[in-house]
Amino acid sequence: MFAQVILSISHTNIDRVFDYGVPAGLENRIRIGMRVRVPFGRGEKENEGYVVGLSRESEVKADKLKYITSIPDDFAIFSPEMIELAKWMKERYFCTLSSCLKTIMPGGIKDRNDYYVSVRYIRPAENFINYIGVYDGNKRKHKRAEVINFLEKNGEVRLAELKNAVKGADYAINELKKEGCVEVYDRQELSRAYTGCIEDKSEPVTLNDEQKTVVSVWEDERKNKNRPLLIHGVTGSGKTEIYIKIIEKVIAEGRQAIVLVPEISLTPLMTGRFIKRFGDLAAVTHSKMNRRERFNCWKRAADGEISVVIGPRSALFTPFDRLGVIIVDEEHEKSYISETTPAYNAVETAEKLCEISGASLVMGTATPSVKSIYRAYNGDIRYASLKNRAREGSHEPEIKTVDMRRELESGNRSVLSRELFAGIRENLKNGGQTMLFINRRGHSTFVSCRNCGYVLKCPHCDVSYKYHASGDRLVCHYCGNVIDKPNECPACGSTKIRYFGAGTQKIEESVKKYFPEAKVIRMDSDTVSGKNGYIDILKKFSNGEADILIGTQMIAKGHDFENVSLVGVLAADLSLNTGEYDAAERTFQLITQVAGRAGRGKKGGKVIVQTYSPDNPAVQAAANGSWREFYEKEIEYRKAMGYPPCVECAKIEFTGKDEKCVIKGAQDTADELKKYGVKILGPVPEIISKVKDEYRWSMTVKHTDAEAVRKAVSGTKAKMERELEASGVYINPRIL
Repeated sequence: MFAQVILSISHTNIDRVFDYGVPAGLENRIRIGMRVRVPFGRGEKENEGYVVGLSRESEVKADKLKYITSIPDDFAIFSPEMIELAKWMKERYFCTLSSCLKTIMPGGIKDRNDYYVSVRYIRPAENFINYIGVYDGNKRKHKRAEVINFLEKNGEVRLAELKNAVKGADYAINELKKEGCVEVYDRQELSRAYTGCIEDKSEPVTLNDEQKTVVSVWEDERKNKNRPLLIHGVTGSGKTEIYIKIIEKVIAEGRQAIVLVPEISLTPLMTGRFIKRFGDLAAVTHSKMNRRERFNCWKRAADGEISVVIGPRSALFTPFDRLGVIIVDEEHEKSYISETTPAYNAVETAEKLCEISGASLVMGTATPSVKSIYRAYNGDIRYASLKNRAREGSHEPEIKTVDMRRELESGNRSVLSRELFAGIRENLKNGGQTMLFINRRGHSTFVSCRNCGYVLKCPHCDVSYKYHASGDRLVCHYCGNVIDKPNECPACGSTKIRYFGAGTQKIEESVKKYFPEAKVIRMDSDTVSGKNGYIDILKKFSNGEADILIGTQMIAKGHDFENVSLVGVLAADLSLNTGEYDAAERTFQLITQVAGRAGRGKKGGKVIVQTYSPDNPAVQAAANGSWREFYEKEIEYRKAMGYPPCVECAKIEFTGKDEKCVIKGAQDTADELKKYGVKILGPVPEIISKVKDEYRWSMTVKHTDAEAVRKAVSGTKAKMERELEASGVYINPRIL
């Protein structure tokens, strides 16, 4: 027998199948999708590989044939469907098959089998029946009676479970072991499943007419074309209840469901609701869990013990063999796009997996991506809307913009406008909770000398240091470099060092100063630590232990707090100035999502949007609650400028230590691309032109035909990659 093996080496030159012989002793064990250990290279060094095929024939000559040395696991880690998906990802995202397989591989799996733990059990022995009732009524040996009665009722159990039920039973158990009444032994098991979530206090609801209509649309589409379904529902319209109803129908058919959420911070909330409805059939996975917990979820799914998995984009690769539906919550979110190779888009990858497996794809959001609306208009996907909030007495909040330029003119230099200040004070008085959003962590955005104007920058990156009050330090948010706060200017020696701009820390400091009676908590990547960090903060706010929650985009979506009656959006135009083609779309979505946290209870809600660009169409459309107004203007702009979804675009990034080599490599690549007849913008330096001592340039490739872009980029990458690598330059293409 011969195995076709892909090596776990993500290099283009080795990105092909190698034939290995299967030793006779392994023929009965080996299966497609398994990990194997194989010799490779001149030194016959042992490497990991993945079996993607098995056959009885090979073109490799007998004297050249190498053999598999071992199989680390007794199970396959890739199903045929996942191997097919990996092959598609390789072509779509311009990367190696090995890198795609490693992305799909279960989180937490290692060569050593220590994801299993030894658990002590107790069970009735052969003579157990002879002891039933023997010690009943015996005051001196009553613990033995309790142990026997417990085992008679429950049978084989974990020893810890018995000891928890029968306190102080150690001596009785030892005596019963000596008598041959019971057996105590160790069993290898998966470590305990992760159950971190926020308890869902809501009760199951009967779907309203709007929600029932959406479920009917899904059922109809599933029976016919099985196109992806986009559920466009205002915040609080009950999309999660629709997801639950759909999953109930899928499970009733003996099939399984994957639920994707964009942020780990949303996982405990969503998990709480799903575990309440589906019990042990539901599980969660995300990167904050330890590897044993992640493997536990994967293995239980592979063994058919669970039917629903909730998690961020990596949950997409859960090994279900009867997948019925993939639900993508907040489908518009950029966090569904991986920033590392392969730079896959989890939404379109989910669509491909549904095509392979026959499952249906459901996407839900209050702010659909321009791409999804465009596809709905063209009939590529099915569209359904929810125009009203589901909870009785809950209404869309009042949204008001405040022009911060006028605040400055009138002498207000605070981070809070007069209107937001008054709103917080009134809300505290009425017992309501407030959420304040700013999409920037830290205390100050940059540190400058008032004497000479020098700005303190990270020497490894083309960005300024951010001041963090906790620890009194300057931090680079790109490479993590940390330095002590200087007492004098490095350039001129002046002591006039000042801090400009505002992040979550500065907002927290100001709010505590203005409202000393308020209980304030902050949620950003500096305050959230460990796998339960999100849960701890959200639980406190949910339980009313804080009056004001300040945070970054972690608090912007998905959260349902009935007592939140005021939301403040600080520096709403931050996302307008990123230089990306979809900056207006991101701004509209962010403001709309944050605004949706207000007024979910019966108190009603108010949203105050602070901005220096009140006339910007995206800001105005968000304030007016008009997605159609925004979409129509935005799609005209995209058509005129030739941006997705109207044309296919790929961005090619170049990085290296030597800037001259990076520039030359980018220019040579552009010359090669021109042979394919595609439009090229650039090459130009990236907005942040240096990160971690590496220079960054990029170009954009455009064409109305997606296949033309794919051929141009993949063909050019294959030709240029070795030449660029020799000069210390790395090429990284990605789909926009």
